[in-house]
Amino acid sequence: MPGVFAQNNEKGAPMIYIYNLLAAILIGLSIGAVIGQRNNAAKVTGLIAIVLAVVTIFTNTWIPLAIGVAVFLVGQGMQRDPRTA
Repeated sequence: MPGVFAQNNEKGAPMIYIYNLLAAILIGLSIGAVIGQRNNAAKVTGLIAIVLAVVTIFTNTWIPLAIGVAVFLVGQGMQRDPRTA
């Protein structure tokens, strides 16, 4: 998969900015979620999402971003109160 990890080619260069923008949004959401969580597992998944978003910013690939979003969504699914179900 050399095309996935290619950097700074003229055709794909604008996508780097989109990856960085989405990673910054994920970092902001994850920080807010980590600060407001009462569930330790959800805090850990928020921290993992932050790390993967930072990795995305420095490596300019979409794979850590996709994994970080998935981890973040799993963590948000864990915060549900079982008494309200």
